[in-house]
Amino acid sequence: MHRDAPIRERILAAAQALFLEKGFEGASVRVIARRAGCSAGMLYHFFASKELLLARLVESTFEKLDKRMAQCAAAPGNPLERLERLLHAYIAFGLEHPHEYGFLFSHGLHRLAPNVASVFETRGIACYRRLRDLCTEGLAEGLLRRDLGPADEIAQALWAAVHGLVHLLNSADGFPFAARKRLVRRQLEILLRGIRAAEAGAQK
Repeated sequence: MHRDAPIRERILAAAQALFLEKGFEGASVRVIARRAGCSAGMLYHFFASKELLLARLVESTFEKLDKRMAQCAAAPGNPLERLERLLHAYIAFGLEHPHEYGFLFSHGLHRLAPNVASVFETRGIACYRRLRDLCTEGLAEGLLRRDLGPADEIAQALWAAVHGLVHLLNSADGFPFAARKRLVRRQLEILLRGIRAAEAGAQK
């Protein structure tokens, strides 16, 4: 980040980079401050602890993701159509922001300080609920297969599938994947065909 950027932004950018490089434990406040071009005292002026710095980074990323998901959930169309747009937005976010997305999943929740874990339990769960609520709507309107189980199970299976695709495309550099846009479109087609009720398919 440019040295003329506000110091708070430089601290956040430096912390995110170092947490990814060295892990949370391996990135000291002193090193974060040095990379941000400030003193450790200045860093503590903005963030009282390294845990609070991590919490803000995680919260910021979830805010960006949730904004996209909320727009898709509130858009016109039936629940199945909005669900497709939401899943596409989730994948797009992960591919457009690989470092931020990877950052969300580079920490074991059980090992986090309470103030960091609470961000996952609030902001993170809010993102998940966007997905689950659309599955609930789809089941209520007879658009999704009821034999697949409750909305939570369908939503978690969908999340696992799209997360897996994002992770593979961001990490398996040497694999000869199909063109990204086509692969994303194909996966969503397979997922949605798998959960769509027969009556909904007949109406399509």
